[in-house]
Amino acid sequence: YQRRVRGLLIFPSDPKVQKKKKKYNLKKNTSKMAEEEEQIPEIPVIPDSAYKAKLDQLQGEITGYLNGGRGIEALKHLIKSRPTPCKNEQIRIDGGKIAESVFSQIKAADVDKIVNDLSGDELEMLMKHIYSALMTGKSGATLFKWHKTVLEKVGGLGVIVRVLTDV
Repeated sequence: YQRRVRGLLIFPSDPKVQKKKKKYNLKKNTSKMAEEEEQIPEIPVIPDSAYKAKLDQLQGEITGYLNGGRGIEALKHLIKSRPTPCKNEQIRIDGGKIAESVFSQIKAADVDKIVNDLSGDELEMLMKHIYSALMTGKSGATLFKWHKTVLEKVGGLGVIVRVLTDV
């Protein structure tokens, strides 16, 4: 028999627990904790159709830039948008395909110049899109060139950790 009170795991029969109960004024009644737990806001569930609509809109905008031969503007527009955090894997792969199409349209010689012009936050968002594009399984050499350049510019592995832990 055990229960959790104010973050502590309680075994009621333990004599040390009885002393801590007195010290921290822990009572059997945890109604205050129950009230606090109820106040935690729930994360809203966004339907897949909303993600798909957002992705379709982004696809149209990116395609317009790419058809006009403006790959750098397409990349800047892509960086302003966050990769799709949807749980539906097919929608995430579709988002990765959009990012992959942008990366494949930019010349390898321009990668260093583009990365050097970006701020720290933009580099993190770029790295998120690189990982998103890697999910498609295409253009590996191009994407690893981007990855290497961003990693050299940032100067550490922290950006990878932040990208991988940001769901």
